[in-house]
Amino acid sequence: MTELEELRKKIEEITIEMLSLLKTRTDISQEIGKIKNQYGMSVSNEYREDELRELIKKQCQEIDFDSNTALKFLNFLLNESVKVQSLETNTHLAIFLKAKELEQQGKKIIHLEVGEPDFQPPSNVKKSLSEVYDKGFGKYGPARGLPEFRTKLAEYANNNFDAEVNSENVIVTPGARFGVFLAITTLLDPSDEIIVIEPAWPAYRQCAINSGIKVRSIKTTLENKWEPDLNEISACINENTRMIVLNYPNNPTGKILPKKLQDKLLEIAKKHD
Repeated sequence: MTELEELRKKIEEITIEMLSLLKTRTDISQEIGKIKNQYGMSVSNEYREDELRELIKKQCQEIDFDSNTALKFLNFLLNESVKVQSLETNTHLAIFLKAKELEQQGKKIIHLEVGEPDFQPPSNVKKSLSEVYDKGFGKYGPARGLPEFRTKLAEYANNNFDAEVNSENVIVTPGARFGVFLAITTLLDPSDEIIVIEPAWPAYRQCAINSGIKVRSIKTTLENKWEPDLNEISACINENTRMIVLNYPNNPTGKILPKKLQDKLLEIAKKHD
């Protein structure tokens, strides 16, 4: 038992030391965040992150340690840095709330921070909501959605997207953000990676980071018709990559991905499982 207790003591000491180092690292990340915010720089710096990955891989070879485990640990550290540094910046929702405050003070505001239309829904939506009310659908229903609705959704998917699903493969969520959250948190583990093609709706990145999942960004530009570079996507994929987010029709650009490009993206995803 003496040997076991000695080993446990070493584990305890190393754990405490790691916590102290994590605190020091977090403090430094906060300082970096303040400097980035001061100069209007992005929180994420994927060039720097790639440099760290290469250092980790090299170190793992030298000390004969599993690089996959080390890279997952690195992703945890990078995510914590992003969270800390994001506290120094304004999110689109924070700006939206500030704009609402100004409106209450009588200021005229043009909203560019959230994707909310400046017009009412079509009249047939009003008519449909009235029918739902009249038919008594204002009660609690199955959490996964009405069975009849899920069946129709499965049929639609099979008829339009070369899918083979039934109602058991379908869930109806209270809003898109919750659907995104469920997809990310149920399919990925902390320190896994997802690829997000940007510009993109912020919810993908936010849901991932809050779940401890590392986000890799692929930038698109107006000059390239907002289309992602397939070589860039392939270069981003590593042993921790588990998901590629396809945000189309794109928010905020309105871009619709050409079918040929979409099919090539699916081929890349299938190739890397």
